[in-house]
Amino acid sequence: MSVIAELSVPVENFPLGRALAATPEMAVELERVVPTGDATLPFFWVWGDDVAAFVAALEDDPGIESVTVLDRVNDGALLRATWTAAPGLIEAVVESEATLLEVARHDGSWRFRLRSPDRGAIAALQRYCADHGIDLRLNWIHSVESVEAGEQYGLTDDQRAAVVAAFEAGYFDEPRGTTLEELSAEFDVSPRAISRRMRRGLRNLVAATLATEE
Repeated sequence: MSVIAELSVPVENFPLGRALAATPEMAVELERVVPTGDATLPFFWVWGDDVAAFVAALEDDPGIESVTVLDRVNDGALLRATWTAAPGLIEAVVESEATLLEVARHDGSWRFRLRSPDRGAIAALQRYCADHGIDLRLNWIHSVESVEAGEQYGLTDDQRAAVVAAFEAGYFDEPRGTTLEELSAEFDVSPRAISRRMRRGLRNLVAATLATEE
């Protein structure tokens, strides 16, 4: 039976985390990822005032073969990365043949959500990481049916948590019971990041409910 699993690694075990350590004022945002061909986690946004320093840190990382700036906006850029075939987390995912669905940074770790044809592939991923000194931890594993039943509105865990926290704190009340700054402090992210998280979560919620076609 196909499964979905969430695993986490310390930030230093992942090239994006090491680049963020070199440029702590920057932030990385990844959406749900559908691989194309052999590409795994090719696109991501980086936010902050020093895109050049972040790109330079990635280029110096042995886990990255190349990185390209595809598009720039006022406070960030869209990047494309090509990962090396050297032993590492991305190579472990490729070897496991699991599909990478989502990646998010949480405190001192990166959380990866993957879809796998069975539990054996997740076990193989764990063995690969153990053999190559990668501190991979399994947070949970469930059948696809049980996970999708709980995600019927299309929100990621981070989006759902942000929207619920904002609602419970009175952010949508008039007058407001909290501010973006207070919410961002609760989640240890920037006000801009929590605002984007809520907007995208609300968009997904409306798209799955009010805007649903007959």
